[in-house]
Parts: sequence; C-alpha cells; structure tokens
Amino acid sequence: MKCERVEITRFIAALFVLVLIVTTGCTKIGPEGKPGLDGIDGQDGAQSCVTCHNASEFLKARVDQYSYSVHAAGANTNQVGENCAKCHTSMGFRNFLAAGAPGTITNPTPINCRTCHPIHESFSADDFSLRTASSVTLAVDGSTYNHGSSNLCANCHQGRAVSPYPELGGADVTITNARYGPHYGPQANMFIGTGPVKIPGSMVYANSAHTSLVTQGCITCHMSPATGVRAGGHQMNVKYTTAAGATAYQYTGCLASGCHSTAAEVASLINPNRTEIQDLLSQLKTRLQEKELLNASEQVPVPKTMTQLQAAAVLNYKFVYGDHSYGAHNYPFTRALLVNTLESLND
Repeated sequence: MKCERVEITRFIAALFVLVLIVTTGCTKIGPEGKPGLDGIDGQDGAQSCVTCHNASEFLKARVDQYSYSVHAAGANTNQVGENCAKCHTSMGFRNFLAAGAPGTITNPTPINCRTCHPIHESFSADDFSLRTASSVTLAVDGSTYNHGSSNLCANCHQGRAVSPYPELGGADVTITNARYGPHYGPQANMFIGTGPVKIPGSMVYANSAHTSLVTQGCITCHMSPATGVRAGGHQMNVKYTTAAGATAYQYTGCLASGCHSTAAEVASLINPNRTEIQDLLSQLKTRLQEKELLNASEQVPVPKTMTQLQAAAVLNYKFVYGDHSYGAHNYPFTRALLVNTLESLND
C-alpha cells in the first residue's frame, strides 16, 4: 500500500509539471496597442467654493461687520424654551420657519449667517439669499407687516401676544405676570402703527411717511453701506461710537431714499423729536409709578387689579420703551400714543 501511495504522488507531481509546461508554452505577449483617447477632465472640486470664497473681501467684510453686532453677541442664547428659542437661537428660528415652531433645541447657537441665509445648502450665490421675505402676521393683533426684505426681521422684532389684551370699556382685569406687555423689540409694530391701544385723546393717530415710503423697512437705515464695523451693513447700528469716543449717527439710508439731502437736515428733524419722545415717555413712567401700576423695576406689582384703561396705559408704555427708537421709526404715531395715554391718566 505504501508503494502505491508513493506512485500516485509521483504521478500527480508529474502531471502538474506537464500542465505548467503546456500552459507556459501557450501564453504569448503580443505587440503593444495604440494609446486610447484622453478622457474628459473632471470638474474642479473647489469650483463652487470660489463663488463665495474668492479673492474679493465681499464675504470677509460682512463677517467682520456682523461679529461686532448685538445679534452676534448671543444674548440669552440659553433661553431655549418654546416661547424664547424662536428668536434667541439660530436653530429655533430656522425650525420656526420650516415647521411653525422652534421645537426642541439640542445645539443652541446665537443668531448667525445660517439663521438668515441658506449658507452651504446650494453652494452657489443662492446661499446669500434670504430664508424668507414673506409678509408677517404680527402676534399682538393679527395685523400684517409687509416691507420687503425686512419681513425676515419682523418675525422676531415684533411684540409677543399680550394676555389679557385691553378692551376699553370692559371690566377690570387682574394682571398676574409682572412682565405684562409686548416684551422687547416691538419695532415692526411701531413702524406700522399697530399693536398699542389707541386710547382716544387730543391727538389724531397718524403714521410717519416712513411707513409707506420706506418699502424695505428696517434694512433701509440699519443696513445701509457700512461705516467700517461700527454701523450699517451687517453690523446694523445707526447710533455708534466713533474712534475718538464721540456718539454719532449713520444717516446714509435716509439720504439714499431721496427724501433728505444732508445728514445735518436729518439730525435737525430727528434730534428734537427724540428729545420730546424721551420726555413724554419719562412722564408716562412717573405717572404709572405714582398710580402703583409699575414698580421701580418698571414691572407690574402682581397680582394687580386695574381698569382696562390702566392696562392699556401700561401696555403702551412698554411698546414705546421696547421700540427704543424714541420716535425715529414712527414719530407722529408715537407722539400721539404718549400724549393721549398721559391724558387718560390725568384724573
């Protein structure tokens, strides 16, 4: 048996050598063929990037301006609750535009480029477009704000819903929220003259020419060509501090409208109005505190039962204070509101 296995092994080895010889003998290498045609060059992977990230300083300037803005400071970014996140976080605002609610915020960030623009979504110049320019139904009274690109701003720069909203002539109300009012930033309301309670009085309610003539609203003045990183552009201030430490105002947007010819002319109109509105607002605050409708912190000493007229007076004060333009946004309306509200408290 051992001899038979040896013979079989030798037979297999010989067969393998034979196959190897035959196979090697049958394989031949022919002459080299002609080179093929060149393929089409692929697209440069960075081609879409240079649409924005190019040698110009277009993007750099805007990023630097924004870094000095109040928005970029990220005030109250920790406010991620349902009623706050929409305007205090970037994710909340984008969720609101997409689904109508800020949703759960897992990564709160300050308002930034991606909040207002679809950055890195199309990798084209469309990345600089606005996320929305649709008209805005204001929360306080359901009125419509429709002023072009500034519609995006009005989503947040408006008063929040007020409960109870005063109904003149109605029964007394008890206020239980010390922060009763429209919250901060009701600029959209004041610009179009809706939201505050139009208490009857000696003055007729009328809007400034700004309401109808400034078709782009906020951005006309606040985003006019920038003064470095101090005002205008994506920094958005109108009032700023010069390098020498002086207070200055950028009125470029006012002049571009064609309604005013010089910055001195604009200042001559705005400065007296601002002084007047500040004085009227101070008078109203004093009167409300004397009637114990506001405390030293300018909040309602809750629980506080007051008449509908008194509630309206508190609300109107909060609107003018929160707007913080001292009449620049809508001087005739603001003046009438304060004068008539003061008159209503003179009893």
